[in-house]
Amino acid sequence: MIPFCLLWACVFTAVHMKPAISCEKNQYLVNGLCCEMCSPGTKLVTDCSEGSETQCEPCQEGEFQSSWNHDKYCHQHKYCHPNMHLKIQKEGSLEKDTTCVCIEGFHCTSPECESCSSHSPCQPGFGVKHAGTNSTDTICEPCKKGFFSNVSSAFEKCLPWTSCKDTGLSEVQEGTDKTDVLCQSDKSRMGLLVLIPIVLGLFFVIMGLLHWRGLCFKAPKNKVLQKMEPIETDEDPLPVQETLLRGQPVTQEDGKESRISEQEGQ
Repeated sequence: MIPFCLLWACVFTAVHMKPAISCEKNQYLVNGLCCEMCSPGTKLVTDCSEGSETQCEPCQEGEFQSSWNHDKYCHQHKYCHPNMHLKIQKEGSLEKDTTCVCIEGFHCTSPECESCSSHSPCQPGFGVKHAGTNSTDTICEPCKKGFFSNVSSAFEKCLPWTSCKDTGLSEVQEGTDKTDVLCQSDKSRMGLLVLIPIVLGLFFVIMGLLHWRGLCFKAPKNKVLQKMEPIETDEDPLPVQETLLRGQPVTQEDGKESRISEQEGQ
């Protein structure tokens, strides 16, 4: 019994004492062998064996492998689709993928830059702190006192208020974060002060004249209409004819007949 147990103990120890196979860097384990990986820009064709090394071949045009591998395929180069507002930043190679970037006015929506979005505009009252790039969006900031922005733009910064004194003008209205200072010339101001009384004086003079002539008032509605006199003309009145009706003379216009019935005549 004891020799049998010792036998099994020896077998168990021999199995578990067998060292595990550990491959070096850029190697991979297959069928108990450490095979060399394929270098960047190539792909695996056949694994190594006891009598042969790993067989690799280069990637085809439009493909790449960026690291040591034992893949039997290469990756396709990225396509920078113009309809997605993308363009090629750097052409791909057998070892590197194509690099895409967004066109001007757009930025990538992800680190892989598979799509783009237009730069956000800064609204009135805000200016551009950092303009957008092909990888970042616009950064806006509110306009401080003394600065303004009256446009919605992804490029315009806050502009300083105009200095009226530097241009020989006087300030009429202070600016805001959305509007500039309102300036005015002193000469224009004095001219306006002189012009207003002149215009008012002319207005009252004209109104007085119109009132004097009775043109500013309407005629009363209940005005009595004058009796119309007959119009005299040089034409002769229509001739009249006299006829006798039952022995009495009857005046009759010319051209008209006076008909008397036989009963009346009797």
